[in-house]
Amino acid sequence: MDGGGSRGCLEMWAEENRKLVAQLKNISTLTVNRRDILQQSHASFRKLLEKIQGLPATVPSIPLELNILYNAVVLRLSLSDVNQNDNSLVYEGLVRGLEAYGRHFDGLDIVKLWGMIFQSIHDPAFIQAVDQLIYLQCVIWLVSNQLDKIDAALRILRDRGSSGSGLNAHSDDLLQCIKAGDLLKDRSGSHLMLVQSLSSLGELIYTCALFIRGFRKMEEGNYLEAVDILQQAAEGLCSKRILAEIYTLIGYSSAQMGRPHTALQYFRWALQADIHCLSALYHAAMMYRQLEMVEAELEALNHLYVALESCDQFKAGNHVDSQFLIRPEQLIRIPATCHLLTGVNQVHVKHSLARRFLQIGRVEAAAEHYLDLLASFLEGSQQEVFLVADHTVPRVPEIYLEAAVALLQCQRHNDVITICEEIASKMSSLISEKLTFEIRVNEWLPSNCSEGTEINTSCQSSLLNCFNESQTLRTKKKETLNYILWAATAFLYQGQAFALLRNNKESITNFSRCVNLLLKVQVVGPPDTGVPDDQLESLKENMTELEILQKLKSLAFAGKGMQLAEKGQDREALQNFQLSLQAYPDSREALYLLVQVLWKLKRKQEAVSFWLKSYSSVTKAAAEKMQQENTLKKFPIFLISHLREISTSEEEAVSEKLQEYCSSHSEEKVTLQFLRPMSCS
Repeated sequence: MDGGGSRGCLEMWAEENRKLVAQLKNISTLTVNRRDILQQSHASFRKLLEKIQGLPATVPSIPLELNILYNAVVLRLSLSDVNQNDNSLVYEGLVRGLEAYGRHFDGLDIVKLWGMIFQSIHDPAFIQAVDQLIYLQCVIWLVSNQLDKIDAALRILRDRGSSGSGLNAHSDDLLQCIKAGDLLKDRSGSHLMLVQSLSSLGELIYTCALFIRGFRKMEEGNYLEAVDILQQAAEGLCSKRILAEIYTLIGYSSAQMGRPHTALQYFRWALQADIHCLSALYHAAMMYRQLEMVEAELEALNHLYVALESCDQFKAGNHVDSQFLIRPEQLIRIPATCHLLTGVNQVHVKHSLARRFLQIGRVEAAAEHYLDLLASFLEGSQQEVFLVADHTVPRVPEIYLEAAVALLQCQRHNDVITICEEIASKMSSLISEKLTFEIRVNEWLPSNCSEGTEINTSCQSSLLNCFNESQTLRTKKKETLNYILWAATAFLYQGQAFALLRNNKESITNFSRCVNLLLKVQVVGPPDTGVPDDQLESLKENMTELEILQKLKSLAFAGKGMQLAEKGQDREALQNFQLSLQAYPDSREALYLLVQVLWKLKRKQEAVSFWLKSYSSVTKAAAEKMQQENTLKKFPIFLISHLREISTSEEEAVSEKLQEYCSSHSEEKVTLQFLRPMSCS
């Protein structure tokens, strides 16, 4: 093509590029068919780019070609996620530019390619086009969080254009250079040639790079540094959504540093920035919980649940709030494993509401929320849902049991029986005849111990970690243990419900089923190790799962004993109360019931002796628990006793009765103290 024809084509292509840019600049962000227009424009830029690249690259044409390439890639990024093709388009465009100047590059490292261009070519028009593509490449790298490559690219720009400025090589300084406009500036007339300005791309890089860096610091636990970096990011180019997410992360970091009120303020700002930032609303609810602001927590959770019910409407609306084609939310990728900013699960919120109402004693509201939750489970695949739950909520059988607790407290006894039957029937086919665990023992001689065997207590927090078995077998046994505990709890609550319905026979039957099921679990020490039985028992007591099992067993024996006592079978009741206290020695109720039945059987001296013998250990354990923030912290919420609780006045009456007996039958005066410990304050 001769020089005149070439200039004619260049002018025609440049004019076509300007027209396409002008059309896009006139589109409102609220245009209904905005995406369709963007797709059509992208296709037009691609077609124009193909026309130019259909001819050999020349020095006059290459700056325009790279401008059009820039526009095509920006539009593609605005329409979808970044892919490998975007990287290759930028790379191939730069290689064609080198070829236009008679130079070649055989490597694949685009940073080295930039270095070669700046060393060997000094045409201002070409260099300006290359600068644009460097910023665009940085935007592409943001999606994959390649901050090191972005730093390298920005350093090239700084070293080329800002030598002698006194800036050091720290990446923070480089980002501040972008914000100040010191690295690249929009050249005169560029707004007529580019669909998105260089300054806006620079601000995107600034905001997103700081967001990612701050998020990483937060993940590392450097919350103070994370807050400082994220506050800088908030000063950059932020959409409503990104600003809300930044405030949410700052709020979370503040909470981790023990600044709950500061955290709440940032969560409020997040919601002011974007009312649809539901993660901020959720974290605010959790902060209200930490501050024991119950009504505020419930209000936040309720708003969150209502918002989640309408989330489809939110998604359907057009919430584009930026005049720029590429927006920061397209470039920031939070790991799927991080749940700070990911969507809040509707089931989780509903469960949080139900559980919170249960915890504060508003059982009617709790029951209604639980029933709504169970109904939603039944809408899907019942068998799958019953055994598999979202990671943010308890296993579904546990939710059923929590529902049973709420209904039991509401005196909806028949509903309790129905729900528990659902659990028991589903678990029955999954439970083996016997479940045996063998505790692992370290057979080594400590330097400060003369004994030859010591129990390994380094993993007492989980029962299954303490056994000599493969991971697969441990996992299988763990699940079987869960089935047993769930089914046993269901039988326990059925027994209590039948007792409250005055159905003595069915109550005793279900308490017996609970005990028989729990007896399937056996924990033994390995043979021939010489481990003392008392050490083995001590280890077993520190295992959470076994303590839950023993607590269930104690409740079942006590419940059965109470039913037998009502039938006048006091000797059988006595045996069950003894087994209840044996299963869980710290049980005040079991001790009270045992002493009462001994007294009723005219075995008064035994009652006194038992009371005195058991008082010390029981009250000591109870006093320690009263000092804790939550006395049932180690137990799941569904494991709540609904046997008749023993009041202080009842304990005092028993204590006075026993004291009177001791005074008249003992030469040595013994002062009987109340079973219930006084306040530890």
